[in-house]
Amino acid sequence: MKRKDADKKYQWDFSHLYASVDDWKKDLDQIERLGEEQAKFKGKLNTLENFKLFEGYDQQMALILNKLVVYLHLGDVDQTNTLYQELEGLLTNVWQKVNVQTAWVAPEVKEIGEETILGWIDQESQLAPYRLGYVNFFKEAAHVLSTHDEELLSKVARSRGLIGGMYDSLAFADNQEQKLVYHDQEVVVTGALQLEIMQDSNPVEDQKLRQEVNLLMNKGFIDKKHSFAKVYDGIMQSSSEGIKLRNYPSALAASLQGDNVPVEIYLKLLEVARKNIQVFKDYNLLIKKAFGLEKFYPTDRQLKLVKEYHQTFSVEEAQTIIKEALSVLGEEYLKNLAIAWSPHRIDYYEDTNKTSGAYSTGGNGVEPIILMNWDDKLNSVTTLAHESGHSVHTLFADATQTYPLNEYPIILAEVASTVNEHLIFDYLITHTTDKSEKIYLLQQRIFDLMSTFYRQVQFADFEYRAHSLVEQEVPQTAESLAKLFNEVQLDYGYDVFDSNQESDSQYVWPRVSHFFHSPYYVYKYAIDVTASYKLYTDIKNGNTDSLLTFLKAGGSKDPLDVLKDAGIDFSQETTYEPLIQAMQEMVNELDQLLNQK
Repeated sequence: MKRKDADKKYQWDFSHLYASVDDWKKDLDQIERLGEEQAKFKGKLNTLENFKLFEGYDQQMALILNKLVVYLHLGDVDQTNTLYQELEGLLTNVWQKVNVQTAWVAPEVKEIGEETILGWIDQESQLAPYRLGYVNFFKEAAHVLSTHDEELLSKVARSRGLIGGMYDSLAFADNQEQKLVYHDQEVVVTGALQLEIMQDSNPVEDQKLRQEVNLLMNKGFIDKKHSFAKVYDGIMQSSSEGIKLRNYPSALAASLQGDNVPVEIYLKLLEVARKNIQVFKDYNLLIKKAFGLEKFYPTDRQLKLVKEYHQTFSVEEAQTIIKEALSVLGEEYLKNLAIAWSPHRIDYYEDTNKTSGAYSTGGNGVEPIILMNWDDKLNSVTTLAHESGHSVHTLFADATQTYPLNEYPIILAEVASTVNEHLIFDYLITHTTDKSEKIYLLQQRIFDLMSTFYRQVQFADFEYRAHSLVEQEVPQTAESLAKLFNEVQLDYGYDVFDSNQESDSQYVWPRVSHFFHSPYYVYKYAIDVTASYKLYTDIKNGNTDSLLTFLKAGGSKDPLDVLKDAGIDFSQETTYEPLIQAMQEMVNELDQLLNQK
């Protein structure tokens, strides 16, 4: 079904936020006025009364800003509608102005000092929710520059950030359409076609076809490999300049400090994944053996062991499955799930000009919203469960914590969503007796878990090594980055694959957009799926309190402390064992099913 043909309750309606664009613009004007009011406190924050007033303006601004941003997501359901692009441009301009006007705040707070600021907070109960933020601020205070320098960096931040936009232009705007002869017809190579060929083509006869479609899909990255390398080197050089200006020991340390994650935790993650890489190898060798392949290439690893899972699901059928699967979490959870599924809060169906993929956003007084692209397949069911996990997390945090402690950081965001994925898989696998269906579900789950854990850790190790080389002033080129990426892949189990003459495939690392837009982000996927599997294990053992405690905590403590309260300690190698052991057990079960007569 197309979006335009769907019942209106399956489409977004944000009239509860703004009745018109004019109302939206009035709130944007309010943001600008609040920024001007805050600017008047320059040099005057050194009294409790002014500090309270300033924080009050800050909270007003944050709540309005969230409404403005959520409303702009209407542009995602029709990307040809330039209205929302224009509004986004207006918001960007105002926010840039506010940031320049308030660039003095951090240096001034630093000058006032930790003892005074925390003393005021302890004196005034209404300021209590800000304590954690200021404790963490003063941990980073050594890296705050002078007012002059902070204002200068704010003024040039937009131009310095343009290099990231160059990536989007190269990867998408300048990408050229590629064609392939497939089933005796010339067809355009798309992501959907690539996936079909990777999963469903003849395992032996179509090995070359899989390599060909992969190269065509990546041709834009390969042909512009020197440009992508130059852009990435520029991003890393800019990062290196930033850490020198602010006196951080490394880009990694700077990236982790905002969440108070020790560098040792990041390195422990890499170490544990490399140490336990055998299960990744076992799974891929199982695929090779199942299809009797003499040569086994990375382009063969997505081959499906059974034909496509043909069952289809309406939205209502999916909701029934999800509610049954998540019922173990209790009535309080299901109540918030119902709120997340309220009419007009989820835009379900795909459309020609609608943004692809799925996401959940909202909070701070705005009921969370979800974007979907429903196709009636199993993936839509699991995606809805995943995004609903985000929405329920937001509802719990908003209801339990006061601003700004309701705002949980990104490093915690994927925990609640992937707990739901584990529960959905558990429900589906226990509610079927069909061998082929079990094989399909197991293979899909193993692949997803390994992609979220091992593949993301591999990416995390690549960017760690690449940034480290730049910080050591080692020049980076297309060739050196390709070589590094290949070396890292071999460290993470890719030695089970045969090499081929298509050496240009080494140059596809720029497909990972996080390297360009969100350095040191991908490790969070691996951290979160590890945490969620631990919580899922607790739930299976009858303990749902750990998950509910986590959901209600929001951002009330440092992320690792929130996780510790839920029984998760990433300094301990045993924390990783439930997930790694589960993947091994799934591989063993899949092997047994394949060997059954």
